[in-house]
Amino acid sequence: MKLRPTRNRDKKMKRLFAISLCVLALAACNQKPDTTTNEQNQRWPDFLRDWTADYNIDDPQRISLINLIDSVYCFFEDSTLHPEDYSQQVCLMVNRISDVIANDTLFEFTIMMRATAANFFGFALKDERFFQCNCSVDALVRIVEWQISTSEDAEDMTFTFMPASWRTPWHFANLGFIIGKDDQEPCCILMVTNYEDFLMDSIHISFLDSNYIVMYTLNEEDVYVDSTDAANGMKFLVLPCNYMMQAIQFSSSVVISYKTTQEWFVMRGVPIAGFDNQINDCPRLKATFDKVTSKGGRKAIKNDEILNNIGQPIRQVVHKTTGKVLDIDSTWYLDTVWSEKYGGYILDMKQL
Repeated sequence: MKLRPTRNRDKKMKRLFAISLCVLALAACNQKPDTTTNEQNQRWPDFLRDWTADYNIDDPQRISLINLIDSVYCFFEDSTLHPEDYSQQVCLMVNRISDVIANDTLFEFTIMMRATAANFFGFALKDERFFQCNCSVDALVRIVEWQISTSEDAEDMTFTFMPASWRTPWHFANLGFIIGKDDQEPCCILMVTNYEDFLMDSIHISFLDSNYIVMYTLNEEDVYVDSTDAANGMKFLVLPCNYMMQAIQFSSSVVISYKTTQEWFVMRGVPIAGFDNQINDCPRLKATFDKVTSKGGRKAIKNDEILNNIGQPIRQVVHKTTGKVLDIDSTWYLDTVWSEKYGGYILDMKQL
């Protein structure tokens, strides 16, 4: 076992880590999917059928949902059909997908239903008939929902980050907050997967404002990492819980990025979308969240504070670690630059 310890690795952290791994281990795919699918040559329902065959998923209930999804896609593929004839089918599909995401015990299937919600929303968005269905917006909502699990022993909230739907079987990340019945504080675990080329170096968790400007970033090098299954495409990161709750609260979106054998791979999610409401179903996690955010925490940079200074000469820079103020040449200017590494705009200084 290769672990990268933090400065304060203690027995409590190890215990919380073990509990969390037991919860998130449901996501450990024993069978890795084939990566040769070409999204340009295959319909999404057929892609799902191939995927279920790879995982030997053949129970009637799940297969009936795949068939329902196929029938809805067939409707949108036929421009001669009227929405009144299929609106009920669309809403039934959306409701069943929602039920799977919330309650299905087969983790891989819930991931693929999230991917289906994303794929369907993008697919149907091009068709004006979609907006005549009463449940059209609900399809998007399912993508940003947290999965809640509560019992006498523990409370758990899990959010899934996905790339483009077609790449979801090989790349996704799960962010989980969990607290056991005997724990005074929750812990936060991020499970990151890459079943395509199995390399995940320099993992970054970046928090973006509404202008896609990176406000702050948490790096793999700064936290406790279990790389035991890295060769099989999985890494587990223990993240500072208070920091993560604050950061989610003050950011518009979160980006998970890591270096593969060929590129920086980026996945963006919006965990805040449902977080404030859904955490009410987890009283102990809610108590921690209220305590953390009531202290103000680490405030996000205000958008107007950035925008009002873009293009202005910079005369001083404050070192973020030492606090030392450095005087610089006034010919330097604050700017924003798109970063593939962080999946957003980062603040930069340019000399004109």
